[in-house]
Order: sequence, then structure tokens, then C-alpha cells
Amino acid sequence: MGFKETGESKKKSYEVIEEVASVGVFDDGWELKIRLISWFGNDAKYDIRKWKNEEGVERCSKGLTLTGEEIMKLAEVLGEIAQEGED
Repeated sequence: MGFKETGESKKKSYEVIEEVASVGVFDDGWELKIRLISWFGNDAKYDIRKWKNEEGVERCSKGLTLTGEEIMKLAEVLGEIAQEGED
């Protein structure tokens, strides 16, 4: 289980269940990832956000956490957008 400090004494706990994909790496070292994550011991959900490892400590930005049903709907919408772009 990993921990990320998010301020004075507030911690977020999470467990990465699966690394789904890396979408891109930015010049500042942050990497946009899609992962399956269990936050605070809850059921795992798909998670889309930027991550950065600094000196062995993994940090994350704000992001999206989606259920399997929500990720399927998002994929459907993105597929429609991609098809419109081809026209």
C-alpha cells in the first residue's frame, strides 16, 4: 500500500491494483496514467491523473476516479468524438 502526503498531516492511502496505461510524460516529470486503484481500502476504480515519483515518494495531482460502467461510457463518447474528427 502506498501513501502520499497531501499537506500538513493529511494522508491519502491507496493500493495500485493494475497499471492500465501511460498516456504521456511531461517535461516537468509528471506522467499521466490510467490505473485501477483502491482508495482508502474501498472497491477499486479506474483512476486518471498525473503521478510523479520524487526521491522514492509518489505524488499525485487531482484527477478522475471512474467505475467500470463510467469508463465504458467514456470510451463510447471518446470513440464518437474520434469518428467525428475523421470526417
